[in-house]
Amino acid sequence: MDGLGVEILMSRAAMQAAHGDFHGAVRTLKQALSEDPDHAGAHAMLADMLLAQKRLHAARHEARVALQLEPNHPSALSAAARVEMAHKQLDAAAEHLQRLLQLQPQEAVHHRLQAQLCALRRDPAGRRSALEHALTLDPEDEDTLAALADEALDRGDVSAAEQYAQDALSRRPDHQDALVAMGHVLLRRGDLENAREHVIWALRQNPSDVGALHLLASLKARENPLLGLWWRYSTWTNTLGDARQMLVVLGAFVVYRFLDIALGQWEMPRGQELASFCWYAMVAYTWVGPVWFQRMLAKELSDVKLDDDF
Repeated sequence: MDGLGVEILMSRAAMQAAHGDFHGAVRTLKQALSEDPDHAGAHAMLADMLLAQKRLHAARHEARVALQLEPNHPSALSAAARVEMAHKQLDAAAEHLQRLLQLQPQEAVHHRLQAQLCALRRDPAGRRSALEHALTLDPEDEDTLAALADEALDRGDVSAAEQYAQDALSRRPDHQDALVAMGHVLLRRGDLENAREHVIWALRQNPSDVGALHLLASLKARENPLLGLWWRYSTWTNTLGDARQMLVVLGAFVVYRFLDIALGQWEMPRGQELASFCWYAMVAYTWVGPVWFQRMLAKELSDVKLDDDF
């Protein structure tokens, strides 16, 4: 098979991946590499597909092969950066990304990758700056708009998230990440019916998409009488950052201790017991809630059943 044939197979693999068929994409790429074992781009793409399947060690091997074949191949550097981020090797990822940005500083996709690295490093300012720079490079890029919607949601700016998601969907109504972002916007606004429509649409396009499945689990948690309160609390505290989350917990403990001491001085033992019960119940609830949610998400990841009645 000539080079053109390999490119055709890579295009087919990209289409398969877009529909969530990563197994099929891997088979297609292996077919391409059987014809041209030294195609760096195919190895890099295979690394991305394996990464999507959580096959981290195999993905790292393919990324390294791609870099050995062509050390300055943009796709190889990009795949290597993503693989190292998945392995939590952030310094190694940063080195690949630095080389990538030196080679192609005007590519918005590379700055989105920089934003992902900043998110893993808990650098919200850097994340936002990278995404805004990506938008200046390509104001019509739906992927960047969807990423900005996610960033706005994480800092609690629902209105900005809605605008970014709407802009992305106006350009491409079936954009997966934008659908998911809009679903989260609607969920936070309490519009459960339309949030449900967005998650159904997203899952029909790609039933294995983690973002869509996370939205589905969030929707179920929001509708659950026990998990609903925890979901609202978790959504609020996640917008505060780690330091402020700790201050919220410390503040709640200070209030509890103040009540306990005051009620003791007023000789109200039943009130002290009630205050203690409320405090320990809140602690237990905030500890058990994430476990319940993770189990719900794991269930969706292991067995996706898509119908209109979930």
